[in-house]
Amino acid sequence: MFHESMVIPSLYTTDDQLVMKRWMQSAPAYPEMDDLDDSNKVAEIALASVQNRIAQCLSLNSHDRSAIDRKILECQVPMRNKLLFPIHLCDIGRYDAHHNSICQESYFATFLPGYNIYVVTVSLPSSALYEHCDLAIDYFQNVDDAAQIASHARLVLKAWWKHQQMESQVTGWQELLKSGLIHEDSVILLGDAA
Repeated sequence: MFHESMVIPSLYTTDDQLVMKRWMQSAPAYPEMDDLDDSNKVAEIALASVQNRIAQCLSLNSHDRSAIDRKILECQVPMRNKLLFPIHLCDIGRYDAHHNSICQESYFATFLPGYNIYVVTVSLPSSALYEHCDLAIDYFQNVDDAAQIASHARLVLKAWWKHQQMESQVTGWQELLKSGLIHEDSVILLGDAA
């Protein structure tokens, strides 16, 4: 469809390209070590076509007015919605003290043409924990099949969950809400190992 040299300028703005370069040099993105603005921007690029399907959290402000924390953004490059296909990895439920409830975390892997990488993202219904709802947590080089994508993504999730428990003092997750490319048994084993 595109000549290889036209893929990046066709799918990513100049600002997107600068953010991608910075983020790739500093990945994995962990809250205590990084400013997460680049991580959020990369996640927004990767998740543009599925943002309407990601969990949202309704909260009450000090005036008892309801508000949805997640903002649905208009994609700056509409072609992304036709060419980027996030692969659902799994959804887990984690206790959120801020909302005093179990909140859903959704994980995806998205192939980014031109960069030839899969970006692994986490989507949260609220920005209370990391000041953003979506974060690109790490990436891996393009692989050939679904089993390899799942294998690499499992390593990313295991490292992320381990970091959350050890460094961020985030409690382990309580339940598997939905499995995706990563099979249910594998997700549970990853959670136990982290």
